[in-house]
Amino acid sequence: MIDLKRFLQVVFVLAFCFCFSTSGHAHTMWLNVTDYSPKIFSHPKYAPKPRAKSVVYFGWGHKYPVCDFLADKYLGDFFLIGPDGGKEKLKPGEGGFKATEIIMKKEGGYVVAASIKPGFYGKVKGEKDFYKMRYAQYAKALINIGEVFGNPFSKSVGHKLEIIPLVNPGRLKLGDWFEFKVLYDGEPAKRVKVQARSLFSFTGESFDVSTDNNGKARVKVLHYYGPWMVKAAMKLPPSKEFKDKCQELSYTATITFAVP
Repeated sequence: MIDLKRFLQVVFVLAFCFCFSTSGHAHTMWLNVTDYSPKIFSHPKYAPKPRAKSVVYFGWGHKYPVCDFLADKYLGDFFLIGPDGGKEKLKPGEGGFKATEIIMKKEGGYVVAASIKPGFYGKVKGEKDFYKMRYAQYAKALINIGEVFGNPFSKSVGHKLEIIPLVNPGRLKLGDWFEFKVLYDGEPAKRVKVQARSLFSFTGESFDVSTDNNGKARVKVLHYYGPWMVKAAMKLPPSKEFKDKCQELSYTATITFAVP
């Protein structure tokens, strides 16, 4: 017998998947989290040491929250940063979406970060070993555990292109502005195009903005709670290192979080 409630949940999510604009046929990477604010749990038998648990899985393609499977050959760094700044390397799961269990042992803000191995895309016809672009992609997921003070997500994790929240999204409410800045090589990225999506937007609208001269932008939390994804993308002329290899450099950064 079909579980009607479960069936409707699946249909609802699939019906409201959001497309992200991309150049050509290039895919985008992001990180999904089953629980962006898990609670500390303890049990004499199953969890003698207090801990919080969630599962991170990869989004890859053009439609949020899931679209395609990320091949092992593309994944670069994958790590967890704890409240004290310590970095733990993560081993991705073996399933199609690389679902990975994350164990966190104390309250605070945690960042799951990942990157794609840089590579070239789109061979230029008639040219030998010359491509349309060289790409690099970076993703972060923001997790709040317990009562988190201030903004633990204001520090860079070291990605070449990175979105830095100026407020902790775990403290946002309906009607608030989510403010952030975009950094390229640690400096403000001016006039960068940014897209924001809420998973549970009933109208399916997106927020398309650009950063100002200080690399800052903001989007308003309207109508709905739950997971969000923000994507920044920029293109640059090839550097001296790659001028004989490609026509342009392409960088993408994403963050995901949840409005409680």
